[in-house]
Amino acid sequence: MTEVLQTQKNLEELVKLLRIYFQLDEILSFSLEELGDDEVVVEISAVKGRIRMIIQRMIS
Repeated sequence: MTEVLQTQKNLEELVKLLRIYFQLDEILSFSLEELGDDEVVVEISAVKGRIRMIIQRMIS
């Protein structure tokens, strides 16, 4: 039973990370289009890349 609970917890964490990833994507688009702030774009892109790597590790 604990293995099922751990799997459920892992899936919940994965869903949270996916939500954050796509929210960052929207923020990145806004930063590019509306703000034109290259420094913010670089920082958001870096965070998004780290989250993508975590997601990839979780699903592999």
